[in-house]
Amino acid sequence: MTELELKNVSKAYGEHVVLRGFSHVFEAGRVTAILGPSGCGKTTLLRLIAGLETPDSGDILGAAEGGLSMVFQEDRLPLQLTGVDCLRCVLKKAPDRDERILSALRALGLGDSLAQPVREYSGGMRRRIALARALLFPAPLVLMDEPFKGLDDATRNRAINFSRWMLTGRTALLVTHDPHDVAGLDAAILRLEDSAR
Repeated sequence: MTELELKNVSKAYGEHVVLRGFSHVFEAGRVTAILGPSGCGKTTLLRLIAGLETPDSGDILGAAEGGLSMVFQEDRLPLQLTGVDCLRCVLKKAPDRDERILSALRALGLGDSLAQPVREYSGGMRRRIALARALLFPAPLVLMDEPFKGLDDATRNRAINFSRWMLTGRTALLVTHDPHDVAGLDAAILRLEDSAR
């Protein structure tokens, strides 16, 4: 299992300091919910761990071991592909690939939309495909930035249940503002206050 450690990580954009000397060890094999006010650095923290941003100082240890996957705030889907094809991309030639994809789509309430291109999906349907794509990718570390946003209560509960099942034994970081997400994933809590102050 992947243990993730940040040591004295700082990040600024020009004069705006987002993180200053942030240190934390994320428990391996556990979901950790990162909570805090808007602008306190939650998304920046995920982007640093994912290697999409470079810290100004400090060290990030364990993020590269075995790879990672990420649910972004934006869906970032190829609109011309079907939902099935979007998920085939991350499973490549796994022998049970199509079975796993169909199981995921049914669990998320998308079993009737297999032949439709993503451009015809509603926003909530696209969100669930983006979630499934990240969770089906066989990485030990999963980063999730507001993964359930825009979903109605019933669909959100389905997505949370699917995520809890798929995250078993994996290290995951969840950025959310919703305590229901935290409870549904039985997540540890990290409150990220404005560390720049």
